[in-house]
Order: sequence, then structure tokens, then C-alpha cells
Amino acid sequence: MDTEKFKHKIKVNVRFSDLDAMGHVNNATYLSYLEEARIAYYNDVMKKNPENLDFNAVVARIEIDYISQIRLGDDVEIYNRTSKIGNKSSDLEHLIIVANKNDKVIAAKAVTKLVSFDYKENKSIPVSEEARKIIEEFEGGNYKPQRL
Repeated sequence: MDTEKFKHKIKVNVRFSDLDAMGHVNNATYLSYLEEARIAYYNDVMKKNPENLDFNAVVARIEIDYISQIRLGDDVEIYNRTSKIGNKSSDLEHLIIVANKNDKVIAAKAVTKLVSFDYKENKSIPVSEEARKIIEEFEGGNYKPQRL
């Protein structure tokens, strides 16, 4: 499993309300899990106060490849890393893993495209040099810098 590229990880509790009629986590719930992972990643990496909702970015795209089921009682870990930083956007890559006992299985792979955004001006803006530097230092070269 390719988790060594990921320096950030959170655990997610599977709730009964996350399940669908088939008894596994509903596909739409994965978006909530990814949101929780994304917020934790940026709060931890950028050293933000978790109550601060001033994020300066919008989600432009999320791709999810569903690989295996998640069920109630599963131990779920989400690994996160910035895999690409462009001029105005960045890609946050995720591995959602079921980690029961000594067995780890990839449940899903995802990529979230974030666009830096000025909410007052209602327009996209360049990724700040401060954010770029902090993320680059945290990731230690595990991303692909791009300037377009």
C-alpha cells in the first residue's frame, strides 16, 4: 500500500446514519469524510484555529474511485497529501482505508481540486506564497509544483 507518501492522516468514525439500505457506507457520505479530512489537513498543516472558517479556497472538483465497501464498525483512516500546487489551484489526494486488525484495505481513492478564492471580490486568486511555502515544507517534495 502506497501510504508512505502521505504525512497526514485522520480517523473517521462510521455512524449508523452513514449507511444505506445495503448496510455499507453510502457513496455520498464519502464526500463528508473527504470534507472532514480536508479541513483537518489544512488546520494541521497551516496551523489554523479549527474554529476559524476563513479558508480562502473553494472546491472546484472531486474525483472518487470506489474500490471496496466500508461497513459499520470498520476502522477508517484517511490519508491526505497535497500532490500538486498550481498558480491558482492545488490538488489534495486522499486514500480512504479500512484498517481492521492487521489488515488494511483501500476503500477509495480521491482527488480534491481546490481553487484559491477571494470571497470579497468573488474571484479566483493566486495561491499565496506563504501557503505554498508551508505546504511545500510539510510535504517535503512529495508534490508536483506547477506554475501556469
